[in-house]
Amino acid sequence: MAPRIKLMFTKRLKEARLASGLSQRELGRRIGLSEDVVANRVTRYERGTSEPDFETTSKMAKVLGVPLAYLLADNDVLADIILAAASLPPREQKKLAAELKSKGKS
Repeated sequence: MAPRIKLMFTKRLKEARLASGLSQRELGRRIGLSEDVVANRVTRYERGTSEPDFETTSKMAKVLGVPLAYLLADNDVLADIILAAASLPPREQKKLAAELKSKGKS
């Protein structure tokens, strides 16, 4: 992972975990890590000293209730847009996507 993206990922992971009210240990448990590594592994993910694989990242996003794309977005504005769009009903998401596509063509 590129340093800038890793920094964004670690920041968003920690923010999402705190917002969900989960401890590092509980997040680790919920994504299926073994008891002897649960807190330590999540700490390393949040510090950027270890990188989770795609499957683990996907599990964390699901447990934290955020879209996977939110954790992986390469800038904060895009992450905010992803999070806001994810909270909309599917019909509204489609409208928003069409709107954004048309603005991009202008």
